[in-house]
Amino acid sequence: MKPGPSHVRKINPVGFTCKKKSYSTADEAWEAIEYIKENTYVRNLSAYRCSVCGLWHLTSKHID
Repeated sequence: MKPGPSHVRKINPVGFTCKKKSYSTADEAWEAIEYIKENTYVRNLSAYRCSVCGLWHLTSKHID
């Protein structure tokens, strides 16, 4: 039998660990996307929640 933790705990970020532009909520990130789309030429911009810092970042990569 493989030993493992008796329980899984969620770790919340202590500080900003990412160097990317961050947004506190998904709504803020999507508002930024709308602003960028209105003022520049960008394709396939979307938002994702970072598994490192827990905040929201923008990406041009395809996200499922």
